[in-house]
Parts: sequence; structure tokens; C-alpha cells
Amino acid sequence: MTVIVPAIIAGTQDELDGMLDKVQGNTERVMLDFMDGVFVPSKSLAFDIALPKGIDYEAHLMVHNPLDLIDKLSDIIKIVQLQVESLKNIENAINGAKNLGFDVYLALNPDTPIKMVQSYLDVIDGVLVMTVQPGKYGSKFLPSALDKVKKLREMNAELTIEVDGGMNPDTARLAKKAGANIFASGSYIMKSGDIGAAIKRLQEAVT
Repeated sequence: MTVIVPAIIAGTQDELDGMLDKVQGNTERVMLDFMDGVFVPSKSLAFDIALPKGIDYEAHLMVHNPLDLIDKLSDIIKIVQLQVESLKNIENAINGAKNLGFDVYLALNPDTPIKMVQSYLDVIDGVLVMTVQPGKYGSKFLPSALDKVKKLREMNAELTIEVDGGMNPDTARLAKKAGANIFASGSYIMKSGDIGAAIKRLQEAVT
């Protein structure tokens, strides 16, 4: 099964509400990009968020201390995506998040090797491969990141592999060929004039 996931960056609750209104009825799953201005230069969702029900949320935590944040999210978020570069002890972080009821993905920046997650593939719920340098909408797609997708798929045929960054129908098609099965897309979806049509074009590209 392939899944298209709109990715949301927002500075205020009003901005978040507006974006969620746009995707309502067009998707069952949304990525929320948390950024603290430390792990990445930008800030997003750096406030106590309120979320409508009826959507599955995944929280991509591009923050310096992700474990300080997940306690606040356990009642509203289904999937938490932890950047391995921010974790002092990966195993403890996985166990802590799972004990709070999250599905746990480990996220890899473009320059981070897959050996950082290789030992945990049997205990996590997925891997998020960043296909751009993280931190803002519209960053340049990095084709070399798909090598990691391909290697992860060779390691584990059943692994959930999500890609995030620069996803449009052309790049999503390449990611699908490499082995990805979930495709997070920010600017292509959220800045389109017709969000439903943009999601449909992405879905067609990877089906």
C-alpha cells in the first residue's frame, strides 16, 4: 500500500488551522513538522497545538530534545518520527516513545548513514528518509538520498519506508522505484491551487 501524506509547517495555531482545513476530506494522514530553531534554523509548531479529530497525525520532530516534547503529544499523535542525529541513546528513545503508545519511526538526514538505524529495523515501525536538507518548504531534492531507500528495502522487504522532501509526481515516482511506500509532500501539496488534485497526482505517480 502506498500513502500520500501532506506535510505541514506552521508558525501559529491560526496558520495550522487554516492548513488543516485545506486538507480535510482529501487525506486520512498528515505530517506535522515540529522545528525548534536549534536542530534546524526554522521554527514550526513551537506552541501547544490543538488538533481536530478524524485524521491520523505523524509528528516529525526536528528538534534538539525530542523526548522533552513527546509527553505532550501522546494523546493526539499516532506516529512519532525521531531524528537519530538528535538522540543521545537511540534504544532508550525508542523504548520511551513506545511506552507512551507511539508508533516509532527513525528519521535520517541526507548525510546520515543507514548504519545508524540498521540495528533497530526489527523493533521500530518505519524509517523516514529525508530527501532534502530539512527545515523549510521548497528545499532542493537530493536524488542521492534514494540510495538509502534502496538499501533499506534490500535489507527488509516488509519495512515501512517514508520519504520526505521535494516530493512531486516525478520525484515520488523515483522514490517508489527505489522502494519507498509512504510519501510526505509539503510545498507541492500545500502551495497548490487544488490540494485534492495535487494529492491525486502524487497517488497516481506511485500506484
